Amino acid sequence: MKRKSILLALSGLMFISSSAFATGGTATSSMVPPSISVKNQWYNKAFPVPAGTPSTGKVGQVYYTWTYSSYPAGMQVYLCYNNGNTCYDVSNARSGSVNFTNDNIAPNQPISLWARVNGTGKMVTVNGQSSQVIVNYTF
Repeated sequence: MKRKSILLALSGLMFISSSAFATGGTATSSMVPPSISVKNQWYNKAFPVPAGTPSTGKVGQVYYTWTYSSYPAGMQVYLCYNNGNTCYDVSNARSGSVNFTNDNIAPNQPISLWARVNGTGKMVTVNGQSSQVIVNYTF
């Protein structure tokens, strides 16, 4: 009986100590990126910031999925904060994650998807399709 009481006390202590340090959350957002119809021109759109996303804290890992109707040669796609000043190239991975931990960005700041097709000549319009981000943040 004494052994069981010690185990219960230790597991309760571990729960209390782990929950005391587990502060943060996630914000999930979806949108349809703008269509690309002219080469060498940036198109961008912000993911909506969900209501209740805190203004304090720091963005960490951002999981993403971006989709277009086609993927022509020369297509570039970036995930950006600060109106395009803090960006990561995600052109080669239509889904994955980016670590924004060292960029000191508040969770309620919008993340944008920036895209373009490099090259010359005419192009067929590339239509944006459902895309999503899951922003993890800590306090």
